[in-house]
Amino acid sequence: MRKSICAAAALVAAAMLFSAAPAAAQTGPDLLLRPLLSENETWESRGDALIFPEASATGGNDYQMSIYTYQGRFREQRERLIPRIGWDLSYFNLDSEIPLLDQDLVDVSAAVGLELGTYYDWRAGFTVGLGYAGNAPFGESSAWYGKATLLLGRKLDARTQLALVVDYDGNRSIWPDVPLPGFAYIHEFDPALSYTIGIPVSSVTWKPNESFRLDVTWVIVDTFEARAEYKMSPNWTAYGALEQRQEAFSVDDVPGRDRLLFQQRRAEAGVRWTPWEHTSLFVAGGYAFGGEWSTGWDQRESDLVADISDQPYVRFGFERRF
Repeated sequence: MRKSICAAAALVAAAMLFSAAPAAAQTGPDLLLRPLLSENETWESRGDALIFPEASATGGNDYQMSIYTYQGRFREQRERLIPRIGWDLSYFNLDSEIPLLDQDLVDVSAAVGLELGTYYDWRAGFTVGLGYAGNAPFGESSAWYGKATLLLGRKLDARTQLALVVDYDGNRSIWPDVPLPGFAYIHEFDPALSYTIGIPVSSVTWKPNESFRLDVTWVIVDTFEARAEYKMSPNWTAYGALEQRQEAFSVDDVPGRDRLLFQQRRAEAGVRWTPWEHTSLFVAGGYAFGGEWSTGWDQRESDLVADISDQPYVRFGFERRF
């Protein structure tokens, strides 16, 4: 791994400052902070499908949803003046008796990341991107949004890092029109335990041995994420996870600058199979709860459209690097 990318990767916990979901951050701070697997790696991608059975919405209305995601990154090639590139796609297929929820929704974004250099022992990086989140692909002018992140990181000692972040995401589900500042104090207590103390994120990672790993992250106010993994063999890993997901879309039938907002919590357990190096397939079953659709500028002040009944789901997916 190049020295510059390794140094920035030490600040990886700061990437969680503005992520709504664990695998959906390829066009924000994570684009620069999270390292690729090896020096020879050029491409990283991940995709999954969440299939939900028929459920019900407020008032006994029929409701069904499927979600498909795909994200990835391409390594920078400095000798050819090619920056690091990331992309992110979420596609919601909705079928409901409620007209506003009987449509397809898409959120797609792309970004480039550049390292700006080192100034007074602070390493600086910058990302800039463009996205579209709406119901009519690329036809709704208000659905376009910008993204940008400025990163500063400094190594305080052999086990401690300090990260400062200013992040703008025009499609954030809360405060989408405000650049948000944050900081993270990142410390490795010992090889098995590390933690982050910061605003708005705090987290703990525990790796007592090579087989087990636990990650817990709390983003103040609205997000709690936890994931445990157990490596059963070189090719098989079992995992369990809790997550909260929030999305926002600009659609024709929501007037003014208000958006269609979605949130849901999920608990799941599954297995990951790695038949070849850098290639994984996974399948999981889970239970979704606390789902709702609303309208408003952001989640702070919104009007309920429909509560979604709790329901099981299955997830299929893949990860590929080369």
